[in-house]
Amino acid sequence: MTRFGRLEFDDKKGSRSQQARGEDIRDEQYFYDQATRFWLAGDFEPALRNYSRALEVNNAFFPAWLGQILMLLELGEYNEAAVWSDKAMEMFPEHPELLAAKAVACARDGKIQKALAYSDNSIGQDNITSRVWLSRAEVLTNRQSRVAESCISKAVSIAGNKSPIVRLEAGRLLNKRGSYSTALQYLKTAVDELPKSALAWYALGYCQAKLGRSEAKVTLKQSLELHEGWDMPQRELKRLGKMGFIGRLFNRL
Repeated sequence: MTRFGRLEFDDKKGSRSQQARGEDIRDEQYFYDQATRFWLAGDFEPALRNYSRALEVNNAFFPAWLGQILMLLELGEYNEAAVWSDKAMEMFPEHPELLAAKAVACARDGKIQKALAYSDNSIGQDNITSRVWLSRAEVLTNRQSRVAESCISKAVSIAGNKSPIVRLEAGRLLNKRGSYSTALQYLKTAVDELPKSALAWYALGYCQAKLGRSEAKVTLKQSLELHEGWDMPQRELKRLGKMGFIGRLFNRL
């Protein structure tokens, strides 16, 4: 059994045991919201566990299926993410967001042709969401396609009330692409809209550091205040501390 074997679930067990103990029932939305808070804090393992717990309560709750897969991607478990995409598609056949998530899993695992095939399938479905366009952008980024940033713009334009999350994800993807100037605008807005998100502050600080901005250290320290002991902003601060003025100037150029 892999370390994700615990993600198997029984959709009624949790609620019954809570009722038997006379406790308040924590439904799938409760655990989903908890998971999202952990994700925005950069705590990917607890986020994964809470998405799984949402599915223990209701295994037909699609957002938790998708969230679980996205956390496996955050943790670098690309094969597991692909496996769980397939499991989810047994319940939600040809769902565009699941196809898109599997495309990303394949792309990050170096299976580019498979990634393109799943991505092509995802954008051929009805009800295309921002998540599908972001995934498309990532798959095309891996091919150095100029279309990728157009896909990101489409994702943001249709985000609606999910705009803060989509802008954060757009900025993170642009960071990965090396398009820091474009990423900066998305991430500034994301931090304004998600001021308690350590993940948003870290992404902005990382972007600022790559652009040689003096405020990068302050931004990264804010991320650490929100998520004490987080290794990612700590590493970036340490790197900045070693660079000196000439290194920062070279990095900006």
